[in-house]
Order: sequence, then structure tokens, then C-alpha cells
Amino acid sequence: MLVPKVRDAAHSQKKSKWWHLGRKKKGSDHSPSTTLLSVPERLRLAFEELGPTFVKLGQVLSTRVDILSELVGQEEALTWITEFQKLQRHAQPFDFSEVRTTIETEFNRPLEEVFPTYEQHPFAAASIAQVHAATLKTGEPVVVKVQRPRVATIIQTDLNLLMELAERLENRDPEMHLFKPTELVREFSRSVRKEIDFTIEAANTDAFYHRFSESPKVKIPKVYWEFTNRRVLTLERIDGVPIDAIDQLDEMGFNRVELAEVLVELFYTQVLNDGFFHADPHPGNVFVLEDGKIGLVDFGMVGRISDDMLRHICNWLSAVLTKDADAVVRSYIRMGILGDETDIAALKLEMNDFLQRYFNMPPSRLRLGELIHEVFNASLRHQIHTPPAFLMLGKTVATMESVVMKLNPDFDILKFSQPYITQFIVQNVGTKRWERQLVDSVEDFTELARDMPLQLRRILQKLQRGSLKFELEHLSLEAVIKAFDRVINRIAFSVIIASLIVGSSIILQGVGLWEWKFFLGIMGYLTATFFGFGLVISILRSGRF
Repeated sequence: MLVPKVRDAAHSQKKSKWWHLGRKKKGSDHSPSTTLLSVPERLRLAFEELGPTFVKLGQVLSTRVDILSELVGQEEALTWITEFQKLQRHAQPFDFSEVRTTIETEFNRPLEEVFPTYEQHPFAAASIAQVHAATLKTGEPVVVKVQRPRVATIIQTDLNLLMELAERLENRDPEMHLFKPTELVREFSRSVRKEIDFTIEAANTDAFYHRFSESPKVKIPKVYWEFTNRRVLTLERIDGVPIDAIDQLDEMGFNRVELAEVLVELFYTQVLNDGFFHADPHPGNVFVLEDGKIGLVDFGMVGRISDDMLRHICNWLSAVLTKDADAVVRSYIRMGILGDETDIAALKLEMNDFLQRYFNMPPSRLRLGELIHEVFNASLRHQIHTPPAFLMLGKTVATMESVVMKLNPDFDILKFSQPYITQFIVQNVGTKRWERQLVDSVEDFTELARDMPLQLRRILQKLQRGSLKFELEHLSLEAVIKAFDRVINRIAFSVIIASLIVGSSIILQGVGLWEWKFFLGIMGYLTATFFGFGLVISILRSGRF
């Protein structure tokens, strides 16, 4: 499946204006510019042409500074991120007849019976779906998100392709194991599969709706479940001003400083109180309503953090903000994410050097998202396997901070964040927390003591029947077997070559020049020579002789 897919992609690329690397220039044919398209631009155009899965992949890469920094360097990473962020713009909408067919198929009735009024032109179109304005029979204004035709099949095919490519990368380049490409593809696959099931986004939206239904500062759209399924999502329509429309916000008299504070407070409420947060708060998903509330939409990408992981993250972030390199490394040890060959002394030295240098800059230059990504990059160089939840949180912080800085360029997010983090840490080391942990531990030990006799009895019974089995896996045995196979194959070839030489010599003894045995002996010598040269070349290429 890999070869046909790549062949089709290459064929479509060759017909495109961007494929001819040294021929096509930026601008029109009459443009005086002679600048060639850059590699990031060509790859972004390739992703757009390859379809929804690769567009999503580019969107994900636009948030993974850690990966791009290691692959292309920190200076080049910003160029790649800027280019990949263009993939978040509106996609080409699909025909309204397809929209009608999808809705009527999913609800088994005419479109007009479901939505009496329905705008044929979408006001937003993305790689997986597009969004239309409509009204219900009750007159309530709604937005309807409709999935693109056959997108699920296309995405599944592309995900299989990506997994095959990732496996080949890991097998051919040992250094790629540090980036865990197959694990990244699995994580990406889970994320994309969730996005094409709109009932998951609906459940996320519903959870946020009930969580903030009484909030005077936040508005979440209501889900209309009777008009929602895997391919169609119907939500309450929220009208507001995009959070980055600065001039319009000023004209309407909103206090941008207060809006920035509400946005950061909302973020910490989601993360520290709920462990459940909107993971894509870019300006297209955040609005300011007429009454001053912050409106959040598009809950296709959310983050979940366990209590233990959240405690580790807060301890780590507190250590970073207090420039305590030793505490940063201790957090890594407690999380169990240090690599087997990590040099702890070198890690501490680099962390201390970076933190001291970073916090010596003026407060106006400090950025929390940038700080987190810089620490991630330093950690990656020391083979620290950062948890996916950690990376998603870092990306969300960076996105949220960019919006906040547009609202108020003088906003000191580090100073504003510290009380929230400190309060969380204090709450989690208090008496009640310890009491709850002690009760949980006692329950775990009680359950273990209760189950242990039964488990021991089952083991003894299997031992008596001779059915007790052990599975052993030697992690490095495969390489040893391959090396052993090569040695055996070379010995076998050597024996064959020696046999051909000896056999040919015996045949040629006492044989006339033009007898058939003479030609048979010569063929034996030639065959031995051919195999001998092959064996010598193989040994020389291996570098082990």
C-alpha cells in the first residue's frame, strides 16, 4: 500500500506549480522575484495536496517546537512553524449537495425537516469538516458541523501509510528512536480518530458547558444531542468578536487588560482545578461576547491530566520559575522519564545555565510558553522522554500566551501565574491530601492482602499441572541473531567456494583441452571467483575485517 500511495502523491506533485524546485519562482510568471520556494513551503503545499491527514499532521507539527528544533535546528524551527501554521487557514469547501446528502442520510429525513433554514455557504471550512449556520424548528439559531465525504476512509489509509513510514525510519536510522516516530504516529492517530467522531467533541463540549454554565465570565455552547451523531454536530450559535480583533474590541469599549486576566484565569481553572482543558485556544476558537463573556468553541482537541501528573507538572514548573535546576531534575526522576544514558550532572549544568541566563532578561522579554519549550528542547538533548500530556500542555500555554500578549503586550504572565501554581502545591501537600493518600494506600494494601492467597493458590495449581509458563524477551537478542546469521552465511559461502575450487581442480586433472570436463572445470573456477569477489566486497563494506 505504501508504494502506490507515494506514487500517486508524487504524480500529483509533479503536476503542481511548486514541484519543480529549480524552475518555479515565487509570484507570477512576470514577477521580478527570483526567490525559489523554500523547503518548508514545498512541504506545506505537499501536505495540502495529500489531503486531510497530512494537513492535520502539519498542524500538529506547527505546535511541536521540540521535534522541529532537533530536526532542523532552533533557528530554522520558527520558519517551519510559521509555514505549517498556514495549514490552519480555511480549506476549500465541498459542495452543498454533499452536505444535504450527509444530513439526510444521518437523520433519515429531508434537510428541511431537521433544519427549516440552512445557509448553503459555510462560514468556516477545514480539512475534516465545514460549518454552516442554521435554525431549529423551535427557532433557536445553531451551527452545524458536517464531515467531509469519505474522509474517514481517506484518513485510515493515510494513517497506515504514516505508520509504515515511521517503522521504516526506526529500523533504518537508530537515532530516530529518540523521537519515537511510531509512538508519535500512534498518538497522532488516536487524536485524528477522535476528531472524526463528532460525538467525542460533543461530549467534551457538553462537559465544559455544564462546568461553566454558572460562570459570569465564560460562555460555552450547548450541544443539541438529538441532531448530533458521528458525522454531524449541532451546537448553540455564539456570536462574538474574535479575541484578536483588537481594533474592534477597542471600538466596543472592552478592557483588554481584564480580558487577558480572565483568559489566563480560565486556563488555570481548567488545568489546576479540573485537569481537563481546551487544548487549542487559538484566536479562531475564542470570542468576546457583547456582555463581555469569553466564548470558547471547538472542543475537538482537549487535554486530560491525572492528579499525579498534574502534581509533577506543577512541581516542575515551580522549580523552573524559581530557577532551581536541582528541583527540575528531581521532578524528572520522580516522573520516571530520564533516559538510561542521561548524564544527570550535565543536565543540571545546562538547566542551571539556561535558567540563570533566561531570567536575567527584562521581564517584558520573558514568555512562559517560550521558557517551557526551551526547557523541553534541553531535556530532549539529554534523552528525557517528555510525556504527551506535558507536551500538549506546553503547546496550549504557548497558544494562550500569544493571544494574551496581543490583548496586553505588557502582561507579565509569569508573575500572574505564580500564585495559582503556589496555591495548587500548598493544597496538594496539606493535611487533607495526605489523609486521602493514606486512606488510598491502606485500601490498596488491604485489597492486595485479600487477593494474594487466591493468586498464590492459582500459581501452585498451575505448577502442579505443569501448565505454568514464563515468557522471556531479550531486548538485544535480535541484533545478535542477525550478526550470527551473517557469520554463518559467510562461512557457508567460504565452504562452497573452497568446494568449487577443489572440485574443479580434480576435474581438470588429466583432461584434454576441448573436452566437456575441461569446460565444466573452468565454469567451477569462474563461479568460485564470482562468489569470492562477492564475499570480499561484503566483508569490506561491513568495515569489520
